[in-house]
Amino acid sequence: MRYVIPRGIVYHKVSEDIIAALTATYKNLEQESVIKDFEQKFAKYIGSNYALAFPFARTAIYAALKVRNIPKGSEIIMPPITIKGILDVVLDLDLHPVFVDIDLDTLCFNPEGINEAISPKTKSIIITYLYGIVPNIEEILNICNQNNIFVIEDFSQCLNGTFKNKKAGSYGNVGVYSSSSTKTLDTYGGGLLVCNDNKLYNKLCNFQASLKTPSRLNLISKIITDLTRNLATTRSIFHFIVFPLIKIATRIKPGSSIKHTGNRDQKMLKSLPAIWFERYTSFQAYQGLKFIDRVNKTDEERIKNVGYIKSLISGGKFPKELSYSKNIYWQFVVFFKNPIAAQRLMQKMGVDTSTTSLLKISSLESYPYHGETPNADYLYNHGLFTPSYPSLTDEDLNDISKAVNSCIRDENCNNW
Repeated sequence: MRYVIPRGIVYHKVSEDIIAALTATYKNLEQESVIKDFEQKFAKYIGSNYALAFPFARTAIYAALKVRNIPKGSEIIMPPITIKGILDVVLDLDLHPVFVDIDLDTLCFNPEGINEAISPKTKSIIITYLYGIVPNIEEILNICNQNNIFVIEDFSQCLNGTFKNKKAGSYGNVGVYSSSSTKTLDTYGGGLLVCNDNKLYNKLCNFQASLKTPSRLNLISKIITDLTRNLATTRSIFHFIVFPLIKIATRIKPGSSIKHTGNRDQKMLKSLPAIWFERYTSFQAYQGLKFIDRVNKTDEERIKNVGYIKSLISGGKFPKELSYSKNIYWQFVVFFKNPIAAQRLMQKMGVDTSTTSLLKISSLESYPYHGETPNADYLYNHGLFTPSYPSLTDEDLNDISKAVNSCIRDENCNNW
């Protein structure tokens, strides 16, 4: 019997999550030496001089902007698709987001759009590498340097992606990585910031030291979330329990299961939650030290899987790989005119798929700042995640390729 192929995975073993859930109840959470060891290892891994651990990537971005002392009312160039928390951070600091559209080949900023968006008030830019696709970062960086713009790279979905053999996250003034659930390096939450400037690092150290004592309950909650997702995407459990529930939900309300990890809250925050300002724990750092050496191997397997799937696809639209870039394909995105119809057809063929759970923050109704970003709209509405993770077998990859080809040929899915 062929089991249905889940839309995604957690990059831990179920047994590791169970052990983590049990040991997190009594382990010391504040061993500074363990955190420093992980920070140093992560900095070396990225190719940066320094690294600092924060409770969330959004907290790391907050810290970078805060210690920069950017004047209130300054403009921050932002990606139209990302987590809402980053927008909340920018607004909490009384900074004004300016949304710049993406290039559909690289899923990152269109350089011309950056040039058009720059004004005398522009002080910083947050560059996001979506789904493991690497743009011509040098071209973007040159524009920023010419205009004295503070560069924050969000490489949460692009750990180990490179341009000219230099890793994403090591180009800007700071790089930020989210080590949260489903990421390729998942330390049960957390955000890691890398930089090369000693003065900036010392200021960030002071900010890090001001964070509050971590909550054991919050840590355990994150571990339970990983364990739940891990169990749910185990092939047998997914086949017999989760997938039937997804199909029922889809029949009752078409599109209700289209988001990768479900719908997210779109309401504007009145204040930033206290949990965003709790310290990263030594328990998480220990997990990072244990997991980080696995990432290269799983990346190579995933890249190989995407190459194999692409070789069997006849036609189709998906992001490109530039001549100097190495995409790591955290998610392999294929565009369809009607992703809901494509999801249904692929489900009939035993392959579960989804669109992004990230929000298109350039058009949130409850927020005061908006932008016209048609390419981001296109990605948000038509980009379908195709399974390509490391644990797939050759038989799985053939089934995925057949399903994608069927969607490409089907007029309901792909009638452009």
